[in-house]
Amino acid sequence: MDINKIKNDIKNKIVAVKGKIDFEKIKAAILKIKIDKIKKKRLWIIVAVVLTVLLFTRGCANIRRVLFRRKSPTESVEVVSDLTPVKVYKTKRMDFKDTLPALGGIKGYKEIPLKFQVSGVIESFNFEEGERIQEGDIIANLEQKDALLKLRYAELELNKTKKMLEVGGVIEDAVEKARLEYDSAKSDLEKTNIYAVSDGLLASQEIDVGTYVTPNEEIGKFVDITKVYAEFNVIEKDVPKLKLGQKSEIFVDAMPNRNFVGTIDTVAPIIEGRTRTQRVKVELKNPEGVLKPGMFARGLIATYEKKDALIIPASSLKKTEEGYVVFVVHREEPAEVEVEESQEEMEEAGDIGVVEVRPIKIGYMTQDQIEVEKGLEDGELVVVELYKELQDKERVEIAEVQEILY
Repeated sequence: MDINKIKNDIKNKIVAVKGKIDFEKIKAAILKIKIDKIKKKRLWIIVAVVLTVLLFTRGCANIRRVLFRRKSPTESVEVVSDLTPVKVYKTKRMDFKDTLPALGGIKGYKEIPLKFQVSGVIESFNFEEGERIQEGDIIANLEQKDALLKLRYAELELNKTKKMLEVGGVIEDAVEKARLEYDSAKSDLEKTNIYAVSDGLLASQEIDVGTYVTPNEEIGKFVDITKVYAEFNVIEKDVPKLKLGQKSEIFVDAMPNRNFVGTIDTVAPIIEGRTRTQRVKVELKNPEGVLKPGMFARGLIATYEKKDALIIPASSLKKTEEGYVVFVVHREEPAEVEVEESQEEMEEAGDIGVVEVRPIKIGYMTQDQIEVEKGLEDGELVVVELYKELQDKERVEIAEVQEILY
């Protein structure tokens, strides 16, 4: 094979190919691509610079709004951050009610332990536990054989003495003595019975029939639940709030979706030594008998009620040597500002107010709320949550206006 010939053929083919390619056009295309890349890179740089300038300008404006406020074109700039920010409550009239929570239990209107007046053996219980009893019914009785014999003997003696008096065999005193013996025997017979003093229920039977009992032993319990009491023990500091006739709402766990309304019927005259509490009874009507003695009860005793009362939060009150005061804030009229300060900037800066230290007269006070009897008007702004001593005519920044009592 002729190597030189092969080399010459390759050179000739390369020359032929080079003749067909326009290197100038290729160079021009490459240059255009490079120029386009440079233009795009410069465009992104310009966009980034513009955004940076806008963000910086916005930030400077915000800082200016926070730190400075112009009172008028002729006055100097004032630093707003020196003013105390305050939270105010806008006063308004409403129906006010204060309640005293209490815990206790349900008691029967009458809860009577059943005891015989004489000793003996129980002959019968005439009612079952929970059975209704009418007034005058015999609930239980002892064996009456001996008592009946004594009564029969006394009756015969009385009749005999009366006949002897008619024929002059005895004097009237003998008849009177026989009558007394008869009445005593009759009383002894009645003491072997236990009678119901009113309509009610046999709450419990403690001793079985056939048991020998004495007058000191309780054989059961009778209850009248046509009315019941909710009985509570109220701590000493809340006792002055209680009065006879105050309305109360009573709730029991057995009926969580139902409330019972009653009034205070009894307030104990003494405070118990150990617990330092006073017993209170709320009377409740119970015609259906759904309230049972022994139920756990929760009560809300209405200690104070007033319509259209002016109420403020207790946190707005300050006690001084002269009495109670509040800090009323009067809004300042918005000052004229330079043209370049927009309305949005003024709104974001917050309202300015002037403090007035005002004495008030309190009508009623709770832990959270105060009824103002005199010294405030509906719609005024009162500082709440006092963290700093405020002075009369001090200028403050109104940070928040609260219109609902929590």
